[in-house]
Amino acid sequence: MKINKNGFTLVELLIVIALIAILSVAVLATINPIEQSNKARDAKFKNDAAEVLSAYERYYTSQASYPWMDVSDADTYDSISDTVVAKSDSSFFGVINGTVGVAGSLITNSELKSSFMGKESYKALDLALNEEDRMYVYHNGSTNDNYVCFHPKATANRNVTGSNVQLKCLSGVGLGATLTNYGGTCVIPAGGWDPDSVSATNANLLCVPEGAIQ
Repeated sequence: MKINKNGFTLVELLIVIALIAILSVAVLATINPIEQSNKARDAKFKNDAAEVLSAYERYYTSQASYPWMDVSDADTYDSISDTVVAKSDSSFFGVINGTVGVAGSLITNSELKSSFMGKESYKALDLALNEEDRMYVYHNGSTNDNYVCFHPKATANRNVTGSNVQLKCLSGVGLGATLTNYGGTCVIPAGGWDPDSVSATNANLLCVPEGAIQ
């Protein structure tokens, strides 16, 4: 009696493998794990910015000043009417006191937990910190409006299409610094997204609170 042995031919196996590869690429393109990871990172930075912003308001309530007004060598910023921009790795920001691992005034006054010093924006010295991981605080100099800003990484958060554009430009440090809304001269540079240039013409920051700067 003859026994038939059924199986796949080499061509059939190659076709199946090719179909699986095509489906895998399609799924990865849809899911885009790098973009999803960047969105999660941006969400974390946004939450951190909101925490710092709340800490500033509590600090002001208890101290009648902001951290940048209390730094001994920062006489330029000794008034609530001063315009100030502080980078996340400086003592003016209030998380670390000019040195990595040394608590700033927001932590020593228990407005933030000490674990905050271990976050990306504060765990490296000024010259070693990647610009894309920095945070900035901006005080407008006329009211008690503060903004905490960061560089987004997700493509969706760098999108400047539509009417609800949240990106901001930041120029200067100290007196005369300005934070401006997207539009006019505040745009993505012609050469593309540039997180390393913080200026009046480079829209590369998202800020908390959201919405237009008044």
